[in-house]
Amino acid sequence: MFLPLPVLHVMGRAIGRIFYRVNEKRRRIARINIDLCFPELSGEEKDSMVLRHFEAYGANIFDLAICWWAPSPRLDRLTTVHGLERYLALIKQGRSVVLVTGHILTVDLCGQYISRYQAGVSMMKPLKSRLLNWMMYRGRMRNGNLMVTREQGMRPMVRYLRQGYTGYFMPDEDFGSPASVFAPFFGIQSWTVTSLSMMARLGNADVLPIFMHSLPGGRGYELFIDPPLENFPSGDDLIDATNMNRALEKGIRKMPEMYAWTFKLFKTRPDGEQAPY
Repeated sequence: MFLPLPVLHVMGRAIGRIFYRVNEKRRRIARINIDLCFPELSGEEKDSMVLRHFEAYGANIFDLAICWWAPSPRLDRLTTVHGLERYLALIKQGRSVVLVTGHILTVDLCGQYISRYQAGVSMMKPLKSRLLNWMMYRGRMRNGNLMVTREQGMRPMVRYLRQGYTGYFMPDEDFGSPASVFAPFFGIQSWTVTSLSMMARLGNADVLPIFMHSLPGGRGYELFIDPPLENFPSGDDLIDATNMNRALEKGIRKMPEMYAWTFKLFKTRPDGEQAPY
């Protein structure tokens, strides 16, 4: 953790290549997702993206160590931010804000960095390992952040949002929730949760997409805060889900190897269509 980031990332990418070789199941899922989402790429380019994803996954082990254990000034020195003024202006106006992102490998780093400006509240699924669960909660609750579990539902998120916490939300996982609609994501019909619309409506919140990129060679991190989603919520769940997915896709395309391609992103399918996994 105390070594220079380029050195840590060299070691992490080597670990990632081991993951790539031994975890055939996750490698297969990643290739299926990339096949679906990037049909314009050649087979060689898709294979390269899968490998780069696993290398980034390995490097992320050390990113998490920095996030959870290193002094905050180190993350400050390593991070360049674009669009921070958008977020700070809304906070200064007393507006409620939800920062929306996808399951990017740097999602913990991003949450940790942005929470120094205002404490946030996020949602997570508890892990089976007590040790990892403790480490996850401890790391994510730095800077006064709060965590609620998926089982607690959206009410605590909305309540804390109304109390002045910034929401930090990742709505891109297909976990079979009935409160979802099919909306396009990389051109594929994806079972997309509608909870972001509800949170924005009940919390009277502006929704800003946010993404953090780990720069090649361990050169640091680049954080992007995009403008608020327009006319959100619109009152139409499908329109909102489509706009949300479009914003997520835009951010992911900046850093495709950083996305969670090993998730079964499209496991819930429209009637009559078989899951690709």
